[in-house]
Amino acid sequence: MKQKSLRFKAVITYDGSDFSGWQIQPGKKTIQEEIEKVLSRIFQKRIKIQSSGRTDSGVHATKHVISFALETDMRPEQIHKAMNALLDKHIRVKNVSIASESFHPRFDAKKKIYRYLLTDFNSPFLLDRAWYIPEKICISRMKKAASFIAGTQDFSCFQASGRKAKNTVRTIEYIKIKKEYFCFDPDVNIISIEICGTGFLYKMARNIVGTLVDAGRKRIEPEQIKRIIASKDRRLASPTAPAYGLYLKNVIYE
Repeated sequence: MKQKSLRFKAVITYDGSDFSGWQIQPGKKTIQEEIEKVLSRIFQKRIKIQSSGRTDSGVHATKHVISFALETDMRPEQIHKAMNALLDKHIRVKNVSIASESFHPRFDAKKKIYRYLLTDFNSPFLLDRAWYIPEKICISRMKKAASFIAGTQDFSCFQASGRKAKNTVRTIEYIKIKKEYFCFDPDVNIISIEICGTGFLYKMARNIVGTLVDAGRKRIEPEQIKRIIASKDRRLASPTAPAYGLYLKNVIYE
């Protein structure tokens, strides 16, 4: 009897420090390649995965969604266990479930949430995990600057060169900025920046963070954000924040 083809959805978490980003690249270690190699080993045939998006080299994720279709009698929990037994230790599968035949992790996503971490102390526990900034940062200035970013706008000024989108209008639903408690060392101050949007341009989240941080460091006035966005000029926004402080926190579906 022929096995039925099923589509599976998996939620992945990873530390991106030692990877050259998500997408397969010749001669480089990537997260997509590691996952596809493991799936192909489990099922003894080439398995291609669909992804909720790409992350750059050094970026992390707590909930990155993938899907793959195959004919198998294995249950989702068995696939989950087999993948974690073989995957690189810096990649873990949180769960595997059966999805609808038409499910696509990127095109069905309604919004994404990115989280960025800043710290005022270069703790060994936060190496490649948070952006160390020795200067004092004013959160109220950052929040005021963020208020000019929320909404539906043309965000050309926050799009990095290298992957130009034809349509640069995106919707940022909210930006939350707050102090966080660091359980490993309560003496260390952490600031988190959470950005929720329906879509993001290339390096848009990191470019927003870099500009908000400059507002917090009093290098630019919060009100300048309005002029930067209206200009559609990447050169007027601040330098891109380092990749290692960024996390794909969640991908939300209907």
